Amino acid sequence: MKTKIILAVMLLFASFIAVNTVFPQKPEKVWSFVKVDKPFEWYTTQAELWKKVIDSDPKNAAAWVNFYTANRMAFATNTEAWQKKKGPGYMEQSEIVKEMKDAVPGTYEYYNVELWNDGYQNEQNAADLLKAYAMEPDRPDIYSSLANYYEMKRDPEHLKEVCKKWFDSNDMSSGILNYNYNVLQSLEDNAIILTNGDMDTYPLWILQYALGIKKNVVVVNINLITVDSYRKKLFEEKGIPVDDFKALERPEQQRIIQHLITNSGRPVYFATTLYGRYYEAFKKDLYLVGLAFKYSKESFDNIAVIRNNYERNFFMDYVNMNFTNDISQSIVDRMNMGYLPMLVKLNEHYTLSGELEKEASVKKLGLFILRKGDPEAKPDELFKKN
Repeated sequence: MKTKIILAVMLLFASFIAVNTVFPQKPEKVWSFVKVDKPFEWYTTQAELWKKVIDSDPKNAAAWVNFYTANRMAFATNTEAWQKKKGPGYMEQSEIVKEMKDAVPGTYEYYNVELWNDGYQNEQNAADLLKAYAMEPDRPDIYSSLANYYEMKRDPEHLKEVCKKWFDSNDMSSGILNYNYNVLQSLEDNAIILTNGDMDTYPLWILQYALGIKKNVVVVNINLITVDSYRKKLFEEKGIPVDDFKALERPEQQRIIQHLITNSGRPVYFATTLYGRYYEAFKKDLYLVGLAFKYSKESFDNIAVIRNNYERNFFMDYVNMNFTNDISQSIVDRMNMGYLPMLVKLNEHYTLSGELEKEASVKKLGLFILRKGDPEAKPDELFKKN
């Protein structure tokens, strides 16, 4: 009897080995982690698999893109671990671009990776960006580079064209668009909103230029604003005095922020997605109003503003139910945790005002968001018992 069991186990193991030999792991499409987030080990595995494809077919431009992206994402996810792996399957991004130039020159894929790696501040790269767009005008993977390019040129007509195509492509997550719609609804008209990166800048541009929502709000990306030529164009256009920030090759963002607060003549807001180091110096004058902090030297009833935004201005249904197969859902779930600070304040407010149904409702929503965004978090610490 024991012999039969051992033989059965051996046959099962042999079949497992055979299946994994016949059907080896296959390379998969590698997205930027702002779109699909994967662990470090997944990126390194994909780098190895795509390198094998390139070794057998050096002219495979798509394989080069995936190989480059896997290395870039692995480096960004765990730089130290990636450095230890450096070898044939793990190359510096600039080296991959050089090899792509030899293997697949003049292709859309080469131009796109070149732009991603080097930017488009020089004339040649800017020309390559437009060449790539002319080759493949309906491929959304180049739209972020185009949007940056036209924003920095202050070319609203072409930026509108790109944002409209981007929206129509359904490439941008509907959940991320919903979240950023609520960011815009947190703001007064003619405000300035300071943003951080891909997921709180591009969606705002799409909402403004493709859908015409809150177009009078000035979106100031904290990284782009350090580019001297762009900053001067933007300030002149918006009637903000131009300061050359003497003797600073890359002006400190806090000095620029202070300049905007003092001289813009507009309400200034900080997206809650902005890294705290950018608003640390202004923290005592910031008031949470939803998905943004408003700068104000004068105190005001920000809880009333939060309540009005949440009850009248925000679209929240998408948080509870999404009817699309969104490959960025895990990222949306983490972004939605940006609602938690205002939900905690609303819960306290509804408790004090005796609105117990609303108190229970925001608590339920907050706990749902917390579980989705961070399953390991301790929910009891979010809403204290009153």
